Amino acid sequence: MPHKTPYQSRLTPLLTLAGAALALALAGCMERANDEMTNAIVSGEKSVAMEGSDVFLGGRVAVRVTLGRGIGHGMKRGKGEQDATYRDYTDTLGKTLVGSPLPPVTIHLILSNPGTEAVTVTVLDFASDLGDFAVDPDTLTIAPGQTGEPTAMVSHLGVSSDEMPFKVTLRVGKEKDTRTFLVKALPPPPAAK
Repeated sequence: MPHKTPYQSRLTPLLTLAGAALALALAGCMERANDEMTNAIVSGEKSVAMEGSDVFLGGRVAVRVTLGRGIGHGMKRGKGEQDATYRDYTDTLGKTLVGSPLPPVTIHLILSNPGTEAVTVTVLDFASDLGDFAVDPDTLTIAPGQTGEPTAMVSHLGVSSDEMPFKVTLRVGKEKDTRTFLVKALPPPPAAK
């Protein structure tokens, strides 16, 4: 006659193992503050690390692209509301963890008007190895001698070289101009004496 074991007795070790596996998985997920995206947001945007520029539309518009590591103004651990904001970000289950081990970068597209009349510029294309970006707003009116800048863009891919080509297409009126230029790493600042 076969030995009869109550199903509860057979289920207990399985439930214990499943519970232990779940606890280990959750413990690993609770440490979300060590991914590169969180580090970039917590530290905030650093000074410009890479830069490149070119002149478009017969000298009517100058374009400068800068890249800096980090994102935004930073988010520090603190007390009260500041600490709650940090925890809200780092503990969000819906936060996307990116596959790149490189720190994300913030990209600035700065348009200048060296002329004597206001110019309305539309950015039709802004692309590089970091992505093909939708510029917002895509149209800027820039006064003579002034600059305009759309909202900064963030690439989660990170930078793995000292130079990178950027392709920019601008339109002023019916005239379009596409240029590809290099954005290069800036030399480190001189050491303090």
